[in-house]
Amino acid sequence: MRAAIVVLCLVLAACGGDYRAARETYNEGVAALAGGVHEGAEKLLLEARSAAGVDPELRFRAAFDLGVAYAEHAQKVRGATGGAPNAEPDLAKALELAQQAVSWFSDAARLQKDDPPTLANLVVMRARVQALTDELRKAEGKLEARLDAAINDQRAVLEEARIAWYTIKATGGSDPLAQQAPLTKLADRERGVVSEVGVVSDLAADEIDEVAKKPEDKRTDEEKLRMVQLKALDLYVQDARTRISEARRKLQDLAAEEGVARAEAALISLKRAREQLLDPITVLRGVAQDEVALLQDTSLGGGGKNSLLGKIDGPIPGWLAPALLSERQNGLRDRVEEVKARLVTAVTEPATVKPDEPPDPQQAKALDRIRAALPSVIGASEAMERARQTLGANKLTEALDHERAALEAIAKAIEQFSDLKQTVELAYAEQQQIGKLLSPDAKDLDARDRATQTRDGLARNVDRMKRLQGLIADALADAEKAPGPQPPQGGGAIDPKAKEAHEQQLAASKQQLARAEQLRGEAATALDALAKALADNKDPLPPQGDADAKLTELRKLLFSVIEHLQQLIRDQGET
Repeated sequence: MRAAIVVLCLVLAACGGDYRAARETYNEGVAALAGGVHEGAEKLLLEARSAAGVDPELRFRAAFDLGVAYAEHAQKVRGATGGAPNAEPDLAKALELAQQAVSWFSDAARLQKDDPPTLANLVVMRARVQALTDELRKAEGKLEARLDAAINDQRAVLEEARIAWYTIKATGGSDPLAQQAPLTKLADRERGVVSEVGVVSDLAADEIDEVAKKPEDKRTDEEKLRMVQLKALDLYVQDARTRISEARRKLQDLAAEEGVARAEAALISLKRAREQLLDPITVLRGVAQDEVALLQDTSLGGGGKNSLLGKIDGPIPGWLAPALLSERQNGLRDRVEEVKARLVTAVTEPATVKPDEPPDPQQAKALDRIRAALPSVIGASEAMERARQTLGANKLTEALDHERAALEAIAKAIEQFSDLKQTVELAYAEQQQIGKLLSPDAKDLDARDRATQTRDGLARNVDRMKRLQGLIADALADAEKAPGPQPPQGGGAIDPKAKEAHEQQLAASKQQLARAEQLRGEAATALDALAKALADNKDPLPPQGDADAKLTELRKLLFSVIEHLQQLIRDQGET
């Protein structure tokens, strides 16, 4: 592949045309690639490919070299060549990069169909993608992967059991044996699920025993935490095994409704088991997904007078009964309460620091984020409790309001942990929504609701501008601390080209972040002007347009490599 670089990565400075700037960017990308600065090369080559226009030679060479850059980057991440000493290989990331290489070699092959190096590299990278895929599959025997598979299998059983139960009810129960075959089949599948869950329990027990063999003072903090997590996991796994066995017996007896109830309880226990190994924010994301499903079912059950879901033709499924919806809401609240307990412990009992060790700034920032998220987590739990009570009282429309409030609180908590790119995306989407609320197209909305939504959205974005300032500063600090190229492992001097490419990449990153901070400040000023216009009953559209323009530019500035590629494909298509 390196020989292909020598042949095809020719400097285009001597060439003419209307795309000299794009060619200069391409040359910078080639230099970065030669220096082993893969991320910088990918960014520069993507810019060149995007700006190539109708220059066929540049489009082909940029596409080919992008394939090379991603291929070498994949090898580095995999640990095959050029990786840092003792670095852990990241197979998932390597697979993602290798797939990008295949995409770009395919693009190059489309542009020059008979180019031998392109076709050869395409074959090689497809083989590497398959090899990485196979290697990743070997890891499926791990506890987490097997538990994930069991959750998916149990979810499928539950969905099919609900269909069978509903089919029986739709016929008025006149022929319950009509669903004997599918129910019996589901009972057999539950046998397989309970067996798989038993394997998970055995794996957890093996890990616990392995750590327990070590003296207490010889165990690492990670091992101590893992043991606590696995013990909690096993409690939920044992409960899931019991519920699955009960579901299997009910399904064998053709008691579809009771089988559905036991199958759902088993799924909840499996989810709770998996959450013992997840960070609190990932748990909240899972809870939010389940809360959305509950909200939809509450609407289907009769809570949504203006629901787009419409009414159900036939009997209302038993799992949409208010009492069962209330139980589901209570289970979701329990999961949020567990997250709250973990967050409270983090801020009230922080990890001990040795007297001779300086405070960890990253840990301090993490604790600040937890403190900022805690009120929203508490608010979500309180809203869920109100939803549980109103569901139990058969007040479905009122329950919907509380469920929405819980979702909003969870989203606010999760946002406290969003990175720079995610926060900009949230601010951009919010500003787009504000623009719609202020446009003439929204005149049919209730005036009070319209004003409330506009003010709330504006307040959220004003707060985001403050957080963005800190996130941009953190990104700049991280860029300055990024390690440069290292000397060869066998000794010798650092490659001057690699050093120069690193310095260029650092300068470009600092320039990008400086521009990001400028745009953030301008967006914050526009938002303040928008708030003043609304308060003074003046035309809000000019400051709204300014804020939208600044956030749009900021969003484009922070495009990731993959998003840039997606945008390129959308813009250029097959031209």
